[in-house]
Amino acid sequence: MYGDYWCDSPFSLIDVTMKAMKNATLDKEVDFMLWTGDSVLHTPDENLSINENMDILTNLTGQLQETFPTMDVYATYGNHDYFPSNQYPPHNNEIYNRTLEHWRTWINDSTQETNFLKGAYYTLKTKYGMRILALNTNLYYTSDKVTTHMDDPADQFVWMEGILMQARRDHEKVLVTGHVPPGIAAEGGRPWFYQHFNTRMVHILQQYSDVIIGLHFGHEHADTFRIFYDHSGRPEMTLYVAPSVTPWRYKIPSATGPKHNPSFRLIKYDRTTGRHLDLVQYYMDLPESNKQGRPIWSIAYTATKDMGVPDISPASMDGFATRTKNPNGPEFQNHLRWRNANAEVMPCDALCHSLIFCNFFKVHDHDFKTCLRDTQHYTASIFGKRK
Repeated sequence: MYGDYWCDSPFSLIDVTMKAMKNATLDKEVDFMLWTGDSVLHTPDENLSINENMDILTNLTGQLQETFPTMDVYATYGNHDYFPSNQYPPHNNEIYNRTLEHWRTWINDSTQETNFLKGAYYTLKTKYGMRILALNTNLYYTSDKVTTHMDDPADQFVWMEGILMQARRDHEKVLVTGHVPPGIAAEGGRPWFYQHFNTRMVHILQQYSDVIIGLHFGHEHADTFRIFYDHSGRPEMTLYVAPSVTPWRYKIPSATGPKHNPSFRLIKYDRTTGRHLDLVQYYMDLPESNKQGRPIWSIAYTATKDMGVPDISPASMDGFATRTKNPNGPEFQNHLRWRNANAEVMPCDALCHSLIFCNFFKVHDHDFKTCLRDTQHYTASIFGKRK
C-alpha cells in the first residue's frame, strides 16, 4: 500500500507523510519548511519528459500548499528534477520558467525572480529576520556534463559571495539549503561535486562561517552530517543531511544500497541567534505499515536525548562524531541504525566504519583519503581485538 524498499514513493506514501508532518507540528510553532528536492523518480530518461517531470513537481507543490496553506516553504531542485536528468544548464530554460509559476508565492520576492530564472537560486528573509540562501548545487554535481569545464555556472558563486558579504554588513544570520551537499559521501568515499567546485564552495562557506548558522541538504537518502573547522581546528559550521521520504534503494553491479524507511525531521532553533538547539527525527516502519494497512510513524531519536549532546551546534556535533571513532561504541552503533531510519543495520567492517567516520570531519578529497587510511588502520586493530 505504501511502497517497497526497491521502489520510489507511491502517492499514498506522500499523502500519509504530509499528514504525519502536519500532526507532528500541531502543538509547535513551525516557522518554515525546507524542501530539498528530488521529487522525480529514479528511472532512465526515456521514461520521462519535461512535461512528466513538471507534472510531478506541480502535484507535490500543490499537495504541500494544500496541507500547509500558511507555512513558508523554501524549495530547491534535486538532480533528478531536471530533464534530461542531472543536466542542469547555467541559463534560463523551460523547467525554471514553469517551476517559478508554482513557487512564486513561496519565494514572494519579485527581485529574486531573475536569479531563479537564470540559475534556480534565490535568497529571502524569514519573518524573524534569518536569511535563507537557497542554492542550486546540482550545477556542481559530477553527473552534470553541461557545467564540467565552467568556473561559475549561472554566476551562482559570485552572487552567493555578494549575499553573504552583505549579510555580514547587516548583521544577519544565514541558513544555507540545497540538494547535493559539498564534501565527501560515505558511500564509496567520493565527492559529489567536481573538485574545483567543491574547493570553491567550501572556501566561500568557511570565509563567511561567522554569519552561517547551519546548512541543510539532502541527496544521500541517509541521515548524516559534516562538520567544518576553522584554521585552528575549532568546529565552526555543521551541514546536516536529511534522510529521504522515498524508500528506494540502489542496486548497481558493485554494491546494493541498504533498506531505509520514509522519514522527515523537525529542527528546533533560536529565532534570535539562529543557533540550532535540537533535532527530532521521525520515521515510518514501512513493512509494518504495509502489513497493518495504516501508517505507523515513530520518533527514531531526539538529538539532545539520545545523542548525549546539549544541542546540535557544531561543537556538540563534533563531540558526538569524535565518539563514533570506536566502532563498537554506542554512538557509532546508534548512528548506523539512525542512518537508514531504523530500517536496516548492514554489516559494517573496518572500511565501512572509516568511510562513515571520515565523512563527518573531512570535506576535501585529499584530507578524506588521509583520514580514511589512518582511521582504517585504527579500526582494523579494534576489530582485531574484538575477535
